[in-house]
Amino acid sequence: MPTTVPLPKKPKGHKKPNKNNDRIINNITFFGDSAIPEDDSIYKDVFNAAKVMAENGYKIVNGGGPGLMKAATDGAESVNGDTVAIYWEPKLASIFEGKNLANVADETESQSNYINRTFGLIEEGDAYVVCKGGTGTVSEFGLVWALAKLYFGAHKPVILFGDFWPELIDAFKSQMNIDEKELGVLYYATEPEDILKIVRRHELKLDKTLLRNVTSDESAFLLKPSAKILAEQYDKHAHAYHSDNARKLVSKPQLDEFMEMVNAPAHVLDVGCGPGFDASYLADKYSVTAIEISKRFVQMARFENPNVEVIHGDITTYNLPKDTYKGIWARDSLHHIHSKDLDTTFKKISEALVEGGILYVIVREGSGELVEKETKTYAELERFYHFFTAQELEDRAVRAGLELVKIDHTKRSHKWLVGVFQKT
Repeated sequence: MPTTVPLPKKPKGHKKPNKNNDRIINNITFFGDSAIPEDDSIYKDVFNAAKVMAENGYKIVNGGGPGLMKAATDGAESVNGDTVAIYWEPKLASIFEGKNLANVADETESQSNYINRTFGLIEEGDAYVVCKGGTGTVSEFGLVWALAKLYFGAHKPVILFGDFWPELIDAFKSQMNIDEKELGVLYYATEPEDILKIVRRHELKLDKTLLRNVTSDESAFLLKPSAKILAEQYDKHAHAYHSDNARKLVSKPQLDEFMEMVNAPAHVLDVGCGPGFDASYLADKYSVTAIEISKRFVQMARFENPNVEVIHGDITTYNLPKDTYKGIWARDSLHHIHSKDLDTTFKKISEALVEGGILYVIVREGSGELVEKETKTYAELERFYHFFTAQELEDRAVRAGLELVKIDHTKRSHKWLVGVFQKT
């Protein structure tokens, strides 16, 4: 049977880093090589990463061995952080490192075999930092990667620490059957501070509706509510916001159609999100990234939607990641782009979609380009418009590698085209 052995209490006067009891993510498991010496730069990087996380109140978990496992413990202990070592002392596997007596954690747990020890590390962690290692680290990485996909939405984040990871993942992508969901659950970090930012960002992006107390064996693999869950505050805020602004979803039928065409789980992009009304609606179902050129609108969208990644940028110049989004929503945005930039923008959008991904476009119908003056209740506006014919909209999308699904005509205060395209 596994045994838990608390080590002697820390010296009198020891003060633990502040812990936020409202957080969902509290324990960080580090995976990495046992043979890396203390004078190696990787050892120092892991030491500093664990130190940063411990300083911010996170408990550090590792396998109790030497190398990068000891680096994680030592980094946390250097700032009096809380540490846990889950180890296995093999009887037959003579080349396994076992417990390292120099890896002195606050709490240790002994497991009966390698599989149980790995399961313990997975269960104890709320987030995983995967560092350079050998076959043991590869096995741990494979498990947490698969689990993140299986429990997407309430999954524990997988953070790849080191500058070598992108090339390695590209090799997996090109040689194995890796889909966009599997790629989408991975985070990349090269600096200790990156890990802290990722953990905080992931918690904001979690699908709070999937977080629930679970008593089955699967409970070890997904994030669950804490006693005083910050997510409840997010939910309360989001629901009030949706209720107050539902009338401002001027294209709700089209939003609903888009959401019927793009199956969850999915990562979607809102192009020209404005103050974030549509992005907020989409975030009930998807992981949403939004891009907006107006700095003020970006500030409003970020404040109202903590679970949406809002980018301040110009879609014509911003480098979108390729093969990333299952759906792209572009309402009232592409018609503000000059003709000379439209083909490159459509191409960029097409490349950002995964195979089978949907582009849903709503633009002003007509011909020509002009600066139009509009009187709103809040201001007199002058805005540039490129008006589209149905044929032009289809031609530009097809040139970019998209296939026409349909084009509808609709009318509000003006005539509009609704174009739906798919990447094939």
